[in-house]
Amino acid sequence: MKRMKDFYCEQVIPGKIKVDIVFETKEVLAFHHTNPYWEKHVVIIPKTHIESLSTYPNSEQLNFDFFAAIKFVTKMFEDAYGGCRISSNIGDYQTSKHLHWYVHYGPRLRAENGDLIK
Repeated sequence: MKRMKDFYCEQVIPGKIKVDIVFETKEVLAFHHTNPYWEKHVVIIPKTHIESLSTYPNSEQLNFDFFAAIKFVTKMFEDAYGGCRISSNIGDYQTSKHLHWYVHYGPRLRAENGDLIK
């Protein structure tokens, strides 16, 4: 089985690709998606490799930081747009085998496979 590349560990966390950061702690990074699937789309990731929620470690600090990020970003979206959605993919639904939460609002711009919706 071919191992999927980890865009977040390989590009985002080491700063090889510039991202528009909206929230950051020692443990967590939230930024505008580099290739958004929705009109407004923020990604929240741990700064260490965790494959998905099914392999999530027991970490009080990581829990605190994740919920601080989610609270900050969802409040930002609620204030600006009236509401939003939060989602995370597991297993075969993941395009990157690195835990990530999406906070999104507005019409979908891309299909699950990444193709633009016309």
